[in-house]
Amino acid sequence: MLRNNKKFVMHPRNVLRTAPDYTKLAIKYKDFRQVCQLELNGKVSINFRNERTLRELTKMLLLEYFGLHVDFAPGSLVPTLALRLNYILWLEDLLAPLELAAVNGIDIGCGSSCIYSLLAAKKNQWKMLALESKRENIEFARENVKRNELQHLVEVFEQPDKQSIFKSFFESSSALAKEQFHFCLCNPPFFDSNAKNPFDANTRNPERRPAPNNVRTGTDEELTCAGGEVSFVQRIVDESEAYKERVLIFTSMLGVKANVPKILGYLRERQISNVSTTEFHQGHTTRWAVAWSYQQTSLQIDTAK
Repeated sequence: MLRNNKKFVMHPRNVLRTAPDYTKLAIKYKDFRQVCQLELNGKVSINFRNERTLRELTKMLLLEYFGLHVDFAPGSLVPTLALRLNYILWLEDLLAPLELAAVNGIDIGCGSSCIYSLLAAKKNQWKMLALESKRENIEFARENVKRNELQHLVEVFEQPDKQSIFKSFFESSSALAKEQFHFCLCNPPFFDSNAKNPFDANTRNPERRPAPNNVRTGTDEELTCAGGEVSFVQRIVDESEAYKERVLIFTSMLGVKANVPKILGYLRERQISNVSTTEFHQGHTTRWAVAWSYQQTSLQIDTAK
């Protein structure tokens, strides 16, 4: 039985649990070397507050550890690899008891990088459906899939209705629309677009949780939505009831700890009791995730407290 993760460390199988040797990697990768800073001791340092540096860092790490060649749309969200890996590894743990020969997953809002789907396909040979509504992101995501020759495992689906999570796809003519899926994952828009200053929201206790080192990246559409992440995940919950026979485990990440009980309360209101939570830890950044299922299978998801 899976237990909620309370240790403030990366997932034990995360390859980035041991910090990379950036000096050696800078020697190996020219584009990454160009954004590094050389210290007096001969080692390199990284300016995590610079967007270009973050882009080259993520591109280099994806290539070094997974052989993935990835590019990002200008101004789009630059994903943190350690965090995305933690999420994929948690899904592996949730699915492990099923001993599945093949896995189908849904990536809600794949972004221009399509990083979750690419990692899942390359690392685990999972077949992934990547949902996205932003035209430029779709073009980059499809090119990333093609560049890595993963078209047989990843389909990028253009959502015509931005308010729809699953409906547009399951009612489409896509061949995948008739298949069963074992999980969905989501990194929802973090901020509330209705707030007066959405990006100035106080989401942490500075005495207990230092501010992240990384600069914020991403377009307003990727970072904000009406009601923020709580409203977005509530929409996933609402639609999950209609497609509970099509997806085994529904999951979503959350960026604010205080929002976890709000989602758990929303699930309880709908009498969904097969629920689990976890925490993703990477450096100064902590994220949370919630999983729920309507189906009674050999997969046991602990009831979150």
